[in-house]
Amino acid sequence: MMSQQPEALKRSELLNRLVLDRQTAEKVGHISQLLLDHQAQKIVGIVCKSGLFGKEKQILSWEHIVAIGQDSILVQLPQTPLLEITRSMQPPINTELWTTAGNKVGKVLEFFFNPNTGSVVSYLFSANGLQGVMDGVYLLPPGAISSVGTQRMIVIEAAVQNPQKYTEGLGRKLDQATVFLHQDYQKTKSDFTTIQQKTQGIVEQVKDMTQNVTQKLQDKTTELPHSDENSDSPDVK
Repeated sequence: MMSQQPEALKRSELLNRLVLDRQTAEKVGHISQLLLDHQAQKIVGIVCKSGLFGKEKQILSWEHIVAIGQDSILVQLPQTPLLEITRSMQPPINTELWTTAGNKVGKVLEFFFNPNTGSVVSYLFSANGLQGVMDGVYLLPPGAISSVGTQRMIVIEAAVQNPQKYTEGLGRKLDQATVFLHQDYQKTKSDFTTIQQKTQGIVEQVKDMTQNVTQKLQDKTTELPHSDENSDSPDVK
């Protein structure tokens, strides 16, 4: 039995994670793939690759996973392999998403699973083409899936009509950036006006001080005694 784990993990978070043998502490390899039971919507095994360029491959069932840590996965190695990979075990990543009404919705990108049970919690999908980039990524509950093939997944029409958003798309981010730039412009404009007003106030203060000093100098000059222009000049011999 595995130790207590977070409520949900993303499939991609386990890819390339180190796998260690719980008994010997030896390296088994790195996870290259998760194997999924589409009917039960549950992970049934993992594929570990090792050796030069990952040429050696070992398949382990979910029951042999002891713990999923942040840095590695501990496993109890079986005496003999218990699984063989079939096409039905391939996760439906990058498959087309269609509805029961015959409408093409977009593409499946990823899925979350419960690390304690291996059950799929939710899928992530995006809309077609540029719309997917602009709109973002949405959540799809596994209970909405009608059937899964090698290239397509069919889901109930109502499940994708108003899906829950997982991440914002580029369109929303551009809107947010526009609002931010507008607010930043208004704040900058307000700050500039404030600085301009303060500068004008300082200029007026300096002007008043200059006028006061000039007036005082003029007053001092007026108070100085003047020479008598009508006094006789001494005779020069």
